[in-house]
Amino acid sequence: MGGDWAVQAAAQYERMHQQYVGGARKLESLINELIGEEEGINYLSATARAKDPDSFLSKASKPRPGEPARPKYDDPLNQITDLVAARIITFLVEAVDRVCEVIEAEFEIVEHTDMGAHTRAQGVFGYASKHYLVRLNAHRRELPEYAVLRNLVMEIQVRTAVQHAWAEFEHDIRYKLDIPPDRKPEFDRRFLLAAALMELADNEFTEIDRLYRELAAAADDEAPRDLTAATLTTYLTRRYPDAPHAKTNHYAWMLGILADLGVSTEEELTELLQGIDSAAVQAAMTHRFPAGTVRRLDDDLLAAKGPAYVELFPEEERRQKILRGRLKALGRAGLYDG
Repeated sequence: MGGDWAVQAAAQYERMHQQYVGGARKLESLINELIGEEEGINYLSATARAKDPDSFLSKASKPRPGEPARPKYDDPLNQITDLVAARIITFLVEAVDRVCEVIEAEFEIVEHTDMGAHTRAQGVFGYASKHYLVRLNAHRRELPEYAVLRNLVMEIQVRTAVQHAWAEFEHDIRYKLDIPPDRKPEFDRRFLLAAALMELADNEFTEIDRLYRELAAAADDEAPRDLTAATLTTYLTRRYPDAPHAKTNHYAWMLGILADLGVSTEEELTELLQGIDSAAVQAAMTHRFPAGTVRRLDDDLLAAKGPAYVELFPEEERRQKILRGRLKALGRAGLYDG
């Protein structure tokens, strides 16, 4: 009975599969917009997928724990929560926390599981990903472009690149290989050791980032150095020591803006920003999350150039919905008289 029901549900899911594929594309695009374009978080990748029909059948056919004659899911299409799932991979633990802040602000949270906290509570090393079950927020549920996701519970996982490597390898070995019982302790021990090294690596990357910021803040100005992606990164780290790093391509984007302003050296950029109180500029802004280095410079350039900066951008949405709103905020704070 349970098997027949699972097959029927799987057939229905296969007929609808392409709709879920389209929904996964929408979710992936939305996440990249939220954490990349809007917040400038430095992350490796953000991808989403629709569950494979064969994988759906396998999951829908599982028996209820302790009751092998009964199916685990009475209504697989509505009870299986990873028909559409996303995974976000960052470089640093700090970025994981920032991504989670965005998810919790932009989605309706159904369930949140911090696997790392669970592992630490047991006094061991292991899987440290953060898992969310989410729905679209009320506003997006009303938008026609998100119709396929409107009532769907989706899964989002957030982890560092190191955590991702461990999790994927561990899954391949544990779940795709039938390990003999007498060899299992050896595998468990080695995975535990690898998990400890994984946590050490993430901690060391965080410390390396802190040391880099410390050195950048203490470095002597060597103007007039030409601005490149590397020198701009260091310059902005020095100017905004507490701001999170931006994605690599955002520094390249900012170099193009500076070129349009006729700025090609650190000396010229320092001169342009002379007299700008960056802390006051940020206080005037309404950013929901801590602004990254490129966003901080974007705001300071707006304060320095006013409407001339707004007109640099051909995109109507950026001019009207983003920059003009920020310019008004600067005016209300007495930081721009225009």
